Amino acid sequence: MNTAIIMLGSNSDADINLELAKDQLSSYFDVVKESSTTTSKPFGKNYHADFWNKALKILSVETKEETIYIFKNIEAEMGRTADSKKSGIIPIDIDLIFWNDNQVHSDYDRFDFVRKCINEIR
Repeated sequence: MNTAIIMLGSNSDADINLELAKDQLSSYFDVVKESSTTTSKPFGKNYHADFWNKALKILSVETKEETIYIFKNIEAEMGRTADSKKSGIIPIDIDLIFWNDNQVHSDYDRFDFVRKCINEIR
């Protein structure tokens, strides 16, 4: 069994989309911990709203690549498209930050809100 710590983010119907993403993730993985929700200012000029963020700790029987593939499918099902970033509307963003205690994404080092959420559930 693999352990993953992921970040969820949304700036469009964020409260609803964070819960919907968690529900969708729960159909594939065992969600064992959840951080509180934080807000963050967007990085980039084209975003129109603050982001709501949350960390989840999940257990996965899949490989890291298969797990990320599931994340991308959930993002697409929830309306994330290639044009989302251009339009500044992100229904959901799911990023793998730690895989089996190994950091695999630089956002943990780059952003205080990511560290805050993840440290809450580690």
